Amino acid sequence: MENSRIAIVGAGITGLSTAHQLKRNGADVDVFDRKGESGGSIKSYRKDGWQYEYGPNTLLLKEQSVETFLHDIGVGHKIMLANPEASKRFIVKDGQLVEAPSSLGSFIKTPLFSTSAKAKLFLEPFKRRLKSDDPSVAEFVEKRLGKEILDYAVNPFIAGIHAGNPDDLSLKHTFPFLADLEESSGSLFIGGLKKALFGDKNPDKISRKLISIEGGLQQIPITISKQLDQVYYNHDITSIKKSDGGWFIHSQMGKYGPYRDVVSTVPLYRWSQELLPVQKNELKTIHDVSYPPLSVMILGFKKEDIEHPLDGFGFLVPEKEDRKILGALFSSTLIQGRAPEGSHLLTVFIGGGRQPEIAAEDSGRLLEIVKEELAELIGVTAEPVFKDHIFWPRSIPQYEQGYNSVLEVFENIESRNPGLHIAGNYRGGISLPDCIKNGLALAGKLS
Repeated sequence: MENSRIAIVGAGITGLSTAHQLKRNGADVDVFDRKGESGGSIKSYRKDGWQYEYGPNTLLLKEQSVETFLHDIGVGHKIMLANPEASKRFIVKDGQLVEAPSSLGSFIKTPLFSTSAKAKLFLEPFKRRLKSDDPSVAEFVEKRLGKEILDYAVNPFIAGIHAGNPDDLSLKHTFPFLADLEESSGSLFIGGLKKALFGDKNPDKISRKLISIEGGLQQIPITISKQLDQVYYNHDITSIKKSDGGWFIHSQMGKYGPYRDVVSTVPLYRWSQELLPVQKNELKTIHDVSYPPLSVMILGFKKEDIEHPLDGFGFLVPEKEDRKILGALFSSTLIQGRAPEGSHLLTVFIGGGRQPEIAAEDSGRLLEIVKEELAELIGVTAEPVFKDHIFWPRSIPQYEQGYNSVLEVFENIESRNPGLHIAGNYRGGISLPDCIKNGLALAGKLS
């Protein structure tokens, strides 16, 4: 009988969504993970009435396939919509929280940008394209939209979402839709207008919904794991090798296989020539991918101890503001039930590619930094009544300029080794929906 078993190394969201779909398609799937639980960086906690996340805080639903997936795995009835106030987002300018524009009308009125910066937006269709084949996000935005938009919109956004720096990130790999708009229409403004007038041709697109899951986002990987036939926890994989009978997985617990296919979602910084069939020069390219360190402080306060109403999603801090935090989420405003009655929960981000050295400070020092910044920005007047801290020494892979060479390594490895597949947040997007979609697509390919 033909071997149809498939192994997946890594029980993060990419590996689990792949495994879930493969099982639905009738495949025999084994999942391995070096930790004692599934989910990777998706970690949810509940303590003394506080509910919070160490990793991703929300999931942006904008494709039907992702929403269907959540229903398929059995968490559809647990979807929690973000509060309407979460549509309001703030940017720090001159030490004050300024509401970010969310429409053309609010852009025209906003004090966030000068009159000349606003005028540059309307001149964007007349700008020539950059000659570079792989411009940075900063180069592209400054050329097409101007320095102020870069400094007070894109720079804080990149720090908040990617923990990175727009000077380093590749436009076509980080924001492929922007590169496509310019390529197809010669202008972001005209390309966006065409989509508004004639609709998006993506049949999977649905109205955007910002959500969480009752009990936290970790309910997604927990629920999937319970439905799988075999998940091997606490298995530190030492090698993935092919021999006559197929692919074999080796860990400190033993040898497993043979498998027809193996999906590796191992983070790039853990790659070695012992683990995967990667050449020495390829390994250097892989290890050059940056994963900046990031600290996340979770702080609870009594409502009367914060002057700002926290009536929004949160705030982001531009690099030009010269502060020590990247921004904060108003977690208890964002999703219902995140804090006890009469309290606010904040999630604050420190470090990233902007100030990596600060991220590694101890909890006590970070708390002092964060309290001082929050006092100045949102009027915190007392000590937190709840606190927690997670340090991610390697947070999010950065799709920097030249990332094509990284993708070529993946393709070359797969070409030389039929049956071995490389997947994860370093390929095809870093967000939860990206990872889910990529996992579903890979499962379809393997089926």
